Order: sequence, then structure tokens, then C-alpha cells
Amino acid sequence: GHQRQMQIFGQNPNRIVEGYSEEFETSFLEHMKRSHRFSRVAATVVYNEYINDRHHVHMNSTQWATLTEFIKYLGRTGKCKVEETPKGWFITFIDRDSETLFKERMKNKRIKADMADEEKQEKEIRKQIEKAEQLMQLPTTDSDQPSQ
Repeated sequence: GHQRQMQIFGQNPNRIVEGYSEEFETSFLEHMKRSHRFSRVAATVVYNEYINDRHHVHMNSTQWATLTEFIKYLGRTGKCKVEETPKGWFITFIDRDSETLFKERMKNKRIKADMADEEKQEKEIRKQIEKAEQLMQLPTTDSDQPSQ
């Protein structure tokens, strides 16, 4: 069995490493999303929690040799906010779904506010037009007429 696996790996090592790397990244980020969605957490804490699952993908089967390399990759790709501190690397999960929803809501609020402003302006203009029309329709009195 082992020799067969080595033979398969030997035929296309990059594809296999990429597959494990993708699986590791996806699983790691899923764990972050479930357990530390809005928290700033030490990368080692998250990693230790992740490897507690006995079915986890081992980092040594991925493209990353160290946790630091992986954490820097997450920062570069915008999947996590990454900070190096004297106490080690800290990561914060960036929830693209929530962020996208939040931005969409804010955009819709702005559009509604703009529409409300436009409606207010239109009402104001209509009132002014009505006032002007009323003033023009006022009957003129005899004292305003020139005397003959």
C-alpha cells in the first residue's frame, strides 16, 4: 500500500501537495470561522485546536513548512488579519460573507437616504411652485389700479 502511494506521489507530487494544502487551508479556516469568528487569537492556539481533531490534514503534507509561513500566507491573501507581536503571531478571521453583507446594507442605506433627500427637495419645489401660482392668482384691488 505504501509503495503504491509513493508511486502515485512520484508521478505528480505538485498536484498532491496542492490538494493537501487546499484541504488544510479550508479546514483551518472553517475551524477559525466556527471557533474564533470575530476574535483576535494566537495562531498557535488555533493550530493546537485544529490538530486536536484526529482526522486533520497534517501540515507536513502541505506546501507550508512552518505555521508562520502559513499564517503569513493567510495575511497576504486577505483571509485573515495577521499581526506579529512579542508574544507571537495573532490572527483574526476576515469573514468575507459578513463583510460583503455589511457593505451591501450600507450601500442600500445610502441609496435610500439619497432617494429620501430627493423626494424632500421635490416636495419643497412643488410647494414653492404652488405658492407662486397662488400669489399670481390673487385678485388685484382698486387701489393697485392706476387712477383714470
